[in-house]
Amino acid sequence: MSGVFLSYSREDSKIIQQLEQALVGNGVSVWRDQEKIYGGEKWPKVLGEAIADRDVFLLAWSKYSSISHFVEFEWTTAIALKKTIVPCLLDTTPLPPSLTAIHGVPIDHLPELVAALTAAVPLEDVGRRMEVVRKLGEITGTKPEEVVRSARVIFDQRNWVVHGNVIQGEHVTVTIGQRADESPKGLLDKWQTWVALAVGVLTALSLVADLPGKLGFPIFSHEELVFEQPLAGSVRDENTNELLAGVDVTLPDLGLTVTTNPGGNFRFQVHGAKQDLVTVTAKKEGYVSSGPKNQILGNTKVLILLKKK
Repeated sequence: MSGVFLSYSREDSKIIQQLEQALVGNGVSVWRDQEKIYGGEKWPKVLGEAIADRDVFLLAWSKYSSISHFVEFEWTTAIALKKTIVPCLLDTTPLPPSLTAIHGVPIDHLPELVAALTAAVPLEDVGRRMEVVRKLGEITGTKPEEVVRSARVIFDQRNWVVHGNVIQGEHVTVTIGQRADESPKGLLDKWQTWVALAVGVLTALSLVADLPGKLGFPIFSHEELVFEQPLAGSVRDENTNELLAGVDVTLPDLGLTVTTNPGGNFRFQVHGAKQDLVTVTAKKEGYVSSGPKNQILGNTKVLILLKKK
């Protein structure tokens, strides 16, 4: 595969860096946008080309990405380009209506996420790609909210994206609850509805965010939420698939080491941020040492393979 386009909010940068390392460590080629892209006048076109050039669109979805203009532009462009979209769920924030039919993979399910990315079949539509990129090149605005607004108009006019309770096929778009002889709401009506809804939601969120402080409750940042989490699995002989006892499994960054039991299993209890990445190595006399490899805290099905010397 030519690679995965990773869409995310800057607010999630720390966990995104860890996710990228884990994916690269499992053989997935990841492309992340660079800050300098957004400084030029034609960044919508440049970003559209980057999305078009990758086989799969990985959407890192969270409460932050749900309100990001950049992220909205990226996933709507991916739909317009008919890209395979794999949502990676960083928290419990619901996906937008247009993506609810797509199965999202929680970030702590790394094997499932890697399988979804590597098994995806690229959908190539050269004509659609050329038209989408050309139209994005016509956008003159540079502010993210202006670009999203312009892209919505372009995509709506060509039925390239879906909104709300809509099913879009190759040649037909049907709105659920709408008769065949009825015309859909005008773009202005839909936009006003979305703006009103967004303002109401953001107002409610701001009030809720202020409430704990006003009531005297402590307010924790994402980094301050530390949990005791397991990291467990087994060690096997790469050639015979035999479970190996007496293997020293180490978390070098944390200074922790355990030895696999007679059944070849190991288990750590680690204090760390939720879904944090840790480095794991394994060593046994007569075998080539394994590591370092990154694993996500909470994973209890880690498999380490050792090869005899």
